[in-house]
Amino acid sequence: MQRAPALLPGMVQRYRGEPMHCDEMRVDDARDAPDAIRDAHTVVDEHIAGVHCTWINPEHRANGLIVSLHGGGYIVGPGAAHWGWVSTLCRDTGQAGLLIRYSRAPEATYPTALNEVLAVVRTLDGSWQLIGDSAGGGLGLATTFSLRDAGEMVPTAMVLSSPWLDITMAHPEQAANAHIDPMMGIPALDHYARAYAGATDRTHPHLSPLYGDPTGLPPMLITVGTAELFLFETRDWKAKCDAMGTSCKVIEVDGAIHDFAIMLGLMPEASEVLPAQTAFLADHRA
Repeated sequence: MQRAPALLPGMVQRYRGEPMHCDEMRVDDARDAPDAIRDAHTVVDEHIAGVHCTWINPEHRANGLIVSLHGGGYIVGPGAAHWGWVSTLCRDTGQAGLLIRYSRAPEATYPTALNEVLAVVRTLDGSWQLIGDSAGGGLGLATTFSLRDAGEMVPTAMVLSSPWLDITMAHPEQAANAHIDPMMGIPALDHYARAYAGATDRTHPHLSPLYGDPTGLPPMLITVGTAELFLFETRDWKAKCDAMGTSCKVIEVDGAIHDFAIMLGLMPEASEVLPAQTAFLADHRA
């Protein structure tokens, strides 16, 4: 696996070293769409249900819609890689995109972000699909749990990159990768998880989807690297989905690191799995 030297030091500092203050972590955020995205697509900022959102190619809405939830430990983001991932999937599928800029911890604890995402997607007309990475993947599953339980329309498909499925950071096998994961460390992630959860038990399925019931969820495609902490909870989630009859395809990439799949242009493995992500969304469009 080839690592991006310009990217990794900042990621390691955020998630593997000592916990950082959120202001330090957010220095490299790209809350607004980068110029390269605005040059390549129609980009429209809009507040929907009081939540700041950004449309990508809204003129393609008739072809479908990809709702994007960014990762960042519920503390930071979106970053340039998040914008690049959703814009590329919009380009390759011909669909519109909607990136939801939910409120982040520690200023906003659970369930603020979940309630904001639900408020936005409940305004959408027609079918939609969902992509999310890391914490955004966990938030995407929490969103889908909530919609399913309320008897509302769920996304037609989900594409998740290295989703954070268990924020308790207590998975018994996690320590096996703690010494080889170059980006993620258990103490720092545990600190950020506590900041997000607030007073809520971290085993709540809306915080740790691994503890939830996948029955009735839409088909999902998950990418994960074998050199990351979240590998084992992803395997457990896959087994749980299989047992309950829920379609869950997992692509494990040997030696790949956390969130490699969104690092287009930085990680060669991202380009390798992109066709599978694009095809999955195209195959499950309503």
